[in-house]
Amino acid sequence: MADKERSVGEILEKLALDVVSLEAGDIPAMGKLMNALSSLKEASSSMDNQEFLDTLSSVKSHLESLVLGDTEDISPLEQGISKLQNLFLEMSRMDPSPDPKEDGVREEGEKAQADETPAQESKEELEKPESEPGAQPSEEEVAESSEQVTEPAPSTDISEEDKEIISDFVLEALDNLGSIEVNLVELEQNPEDVETINAIFRPFHTIKGVSGFLNLDRINKLAHSAENLLDKARNGELRIDEHIIDVILEAVDTLKRLIEGVQNGLESGGPLDIGLDTEPLKERIREILEKSEGVKDKPLGQILVEKGAVDEEKMQEVLEEQKKSPGKKVGEILIEKGAVESKEVISALRDQKKFGKKGVELHVKVDTKKLDTLVDMTGELVIAQSMLRQNEKILTVADQKLYHTLNQLHQITSTLQKTAMSMRMVPIRNTFQKMVRLVRDVARSAGKEVTLKMFGEDTEIDRNVVEELYEPMVHMIRNAVDHGIEMPEEREAAGKPRQGTVELRAYQKGSNIIIEIKDDGRGLDKERILAKAREKNLIDEEANLTENEIYNLIFRPGFSTAKKITDISGRGVGMDVVKKAIEKLRGRVEIQSRAGKGSKFIISLPLTLAIIEGMVVRVDGQRYIIPALAILESFRPTKEQYATVKGRGEMIKVRDRFMPLVRLGKLFGHNGSSKEPWEGLVVAVEHEGERMGLQLDELLGKEEVVIKSLGESLKHIKGLAGGAIMGDGRVGLILDMAGLFEIAQKN
Repeated sequence: MADKERSVGEILEKLALDVVSLEAGDIPAMGKLMNALSSLKEASSSMDNQEFLDTLSSVKSHLESLVLGDTEDISPLEQGISKLQNLFLEMSRMDPSPDPKEDGVREEGEKAQADETPAQESKEELEKPESEPGAQPSEEEVAESSEQVTEPAPSTDISEEDKEIISDFVLEALDNLGSIEVNLVELEQNPEDVETINAIFRPFHTIKGVSGFLNLDRINKLAHSAENLLDKARNGELRIDEHIIDVILEAVDTLKRLIEGVQNGLESGGPLDIGLDTEPLKERIREILEKSEGVKDKPLGQILVEKGAVDEEKMQEVLEEQKKSPGKKVGEILIEKGAVESKEVISALRDQKKFGKKGVELHVKVDTKKLDTLVDMTGELVIAQSMLRQNEKILTVADQKLYHTLNQLHQITSTLQKTAMSMRMVPIRNTFQKMVRLVRDVARSAGKEVTLKMFGEDTEIDRNVVEELYEPMVHMIRNAVDHGIEMPEEREAAGKPRQGTVELRAYQKGSNIIIEIKDDGRGLDKERILAKAREKNLIDEEANLTENEIYNLIFRPGFSTAKKITDISGRGVGMDVVKKAIEKLRGRVEIQSRAGKGSKFIISLPLTLAIIEGMVVRVDGQRYIIPALAILESFRPTKEQYATVKGRGEMIKVRDRFMPLVRLGKLFGHNGSSKEPWEGLVVAVEHEGERMGLQLDELLGKEEVVIKSLGESLKHIKGLAGGAIMGDGRVGLILDMAGLFEIAQKN
């Protein structure tokens, strides 16, 4: 390749990458693009390809319109750059010197060129999709014959700078594929929702552009194929159905494997291309594109006729009337005559509309280790500031200016802590989105019709909590679809719609996040749960359990009421994993269920694992922190509320219900814990439907404290979750409710 041609290729690759991230109104970025286009024009001046030069001129003209603010539509610019790449790719692969051995190939190429119309392409023509009939061959079509030969794996001799760029691409591409999956399931429910189609098109386009710049050919070509399919759909030339959704999902899965292969190659130093054969999938996409009928630039009337909103005879009448009144639009006449409703016209107009580029928020990438260090150091600052405020010498100083300065310091420190914590917060959306594909796959595997509705996806939670939350949510969603939702025929017989619904909802309540997983299925069968529990000797035959206690039996290890073992569930694993994972996050699960109406699982979690909100209490001079999530109420009991029960020990009556009384000091081996209950205070706490009263000496107040580990030697102590440095520099012990209930039951 000549030096000038090599320069053209490099400039085009850079342009393609820059256009992918271009935003309307970003004048500095457009200025750089304008300079790059000028360089491209100079480098390609000697090329004997008028179509390339005309397309370049049109691209530059459209960029000038963007700079001047005459338009905000970036898509023609993207399509123009893509076309320039295809034209250059075709030119670079053509052999200028005739070769008798390749007459057949050359004749075929000349025939193909003879069939095409020479282009004098205007700026408006750039708006046509790359895949329209008569356009230049796509990258896949040009490279089709070469794809029969196994592509060489990209060189593993990569600079550190390139490794970082490729690593960023891997992370962003996997995020993009996750968003595609969510939108595809939404599209399956509303196949004509062009906004959703556009939301799927954009991530494929980004992956195609960046992978092309990084020479990840196999990823680039598959993403390009999927993009062409979606381009047809968003331009109204292809109707989305279940078959097309399946093909695009298969493309997503294949791209995931290819991108994960790149990631593994980076980590191991091996090849970045795993050699996965993508040709059969691309061939299926090509077949769909060939069968589709072009419907680009359809008039409004034709769209309404095809939708069945109005018949052809009526439409002809309207068109005749429009000739007499040219100032009136077809839609107006149809609405005036009552032939169609306004919402149908609006829907058809939306189908005609081309979609602009959605705004992308700018983010700064920060190493999570640095972020964790910032949070930890901010916590230390809060502790130091609290210790300063409670210092005896400071408290004895009668200086108003000092107090004013300390208050300012407190406000600044508090704001800094909240800001640092918020930096570690992420929306729960990504975790929710992963469930969309799960519901679809499990429902199809089980032969059921299920839709997932999500609410509160923007609710923010500590990223460490999000990571730990994924596995328990997978188990619960699977159970909701596989066990909760009935078969379509069974639902119809019960007077329900054939399609079941699973709702996923998140919201903040105080310093906790609440996640609800609700289904409208058959509900939990209390009698069956009891029978299975007795069969497995989990409870006594004569045990009289409350509704909550019965439901909580499903969290026992090995417990399952499934009548049939499948590849989805029924093996007696799952819900105990949920319980352990949520307890590890210092959370709890509640169950609500109605026979024939469905079930709701309510997960309560702390917003962050770094800070805990709790009640500071004193027992024999030692301070403990009871998590606020577990506290029901606190009170000073009377003698009449206290009782002892044979075999169950001390009890305390709270709101006409007896619960075990646990002397917190005695539990942890304090001396002097011989007070009578009515001489101190009792805090009623709850865990998994079970309640008990904790006897203590004094309530010191509600506080948010920074959690500290107790260290390796003390971390296995039951009943303690960690420690916190209090304002006077001493340590307060944070209670672990799961461990506390376990100790109390043994004692």
